[in-house]
Order: sequence, then C-alpha cells, then structure tokens
Amino acid sequence: MNTISGACAAVTGARHVRVARNGQDAAATWVGDGAGAIVVCDGCGSGASSEVGARLGAQLVIGAVAARLRRGERPGALWSGVRAEVAAMLGQLAEAMPGDRATAIRDHFLFTIVAAVVAGDEACVWAIGDGAYAFGDRVQVLGPFADNQPPYLAYDLLGMPQAAHLDAGDAREGSVMVATDGAAELGLAGLFDARTFAHPDGLRRRLAVLARGSERIDWDARRIVRTPAALQDDGAVAVLRWQPERWS
Repeated sequence: MNTISGACAAVTGARHVRVARNGQDAAATWVGDGAGAIVVCDGCGSGASSEVGARLGAQLVIGAVAARLRRGERPGALWSGVRAEVAAMLGQLAEAMPGDRATAIRDHFLFTIVAAVVAGDEACVWAIGDGAYAFGDRVQVLGPFADNQPPYLAYDLLGMPQAAHLDAGDAREGSVMVATDGAAELGLAGLFDARTFAHPDGLRRRLAVLARGSERIDWDARRIVRTPAALQDDGAVAVLRWQPERWS
C-alpha cells in the first residue's frame, strides 16, 4: 500500500446561510503509520443545538478509532468498542448538563455517523444514519429512512439502540470517501478530481463554491439572473487515498 493521505471538509449549505443558522455537519480525519480513518457527522435538523453533537461526535469517533488502530485492532473488528466508548462519553456530558437528561440528549447529541478505516489490506465503512460512501468508483447511498428519521448513536443512551451498517471494501480500490446526506445529493462519482486535492484547503474550497449561488445581469432582458447554489443543505466530505495515481 502506498502512503495514505486524508482530507476532510464541512461547509454550511445555502439554505442555512439564508436563515443565519449554524452548519450542522462536521468531519474529521486521522492518518497514522500504515493506517487512516475518516468520519462525517450530520446533526439532526430538529435538534436545538445538534451541531454541538456533530462536531463533538466527529472528534470522539476519530479519536476512539485512532487509539484502537494504534493498538493493532483490525478495521472490521473495532466498531463495537468505538460505539460503546463514544456513547459513554456523550452520556457523561448529558449527565453534567442541567435539566432533563433525555432533553439534553435530544437537543445536542442526535447526529448521524459515516466513518471509514483502512489499515494493511483491509478497508471498511461503518455507519449509523444516512449519507453515502464510495470505495473507489463503487458508491453506496444510505437512506432515506421512513418518516425522515434516521437512526442515531445517541439513541443508545435512551434505551433505543439502532442497527449499524458495516461494509468491508477492497483495499485495492485505492480510495474511500464518506459524505453526509447533503453532500451525497450532489453525487459522489466524479465530484472531485486531482485539482481538488492539490491544495490542503482544496476540498473545503470546492464545497464552499458549490454552496454559493451566483448572479449575472442579462442586459438585453434588463433583469438579474440568479442561479441557486448546488449545495443547499449542509455538506461534509472526507476522503482517504493510498493510490494517488487513481485521481490523476
């Protein structure tokens, strides 16, 4: 396997910018010796402060995964431990908050997770909730779920554990990408090219452009022509690559 490289970005979608609402998506990446991990999280739209949970969740998941990879755990076997650890930390935070514990969880900690790990000859994706991922050119969309209610890891704390999704990929594909549902609506196949990753901030810049509408003046018609942003919802994307030549 070639040297692993990672990139991630999260931006606020045009719809949330219009109403001055915080972005509810988050992303994180970690690369170590011969291993790497990425994660994206999307806060529940009805949660009063779900962006808090999404940002914390991305960091907690990536930290728990990295610790297990450093201990030599295999990518497909570490997720039950990661799930229990992250849920326990969220539970401790909820207990420390004033008021009703269940309300604190629903207001702050309902977020989806789509994560991927590569180590040695193994690559896998683990998810709770909607979004999408791609091993090389193979794209898999997660959701939508009935009544627009995806599962959340924090339901573990409310006595309602939800099923997770696990998919073992082929490390020979050379790349794995994960995305929240807003970014997934754009379509992952062919969305990013080598130029996107040529700059450390290239991925965020690309998403930022997609989240911005445009205006031009049609002088003949004497009117302003407005083109809506492609990325209306918040979007987060993270990528691991270990065969850069695939992106040329």
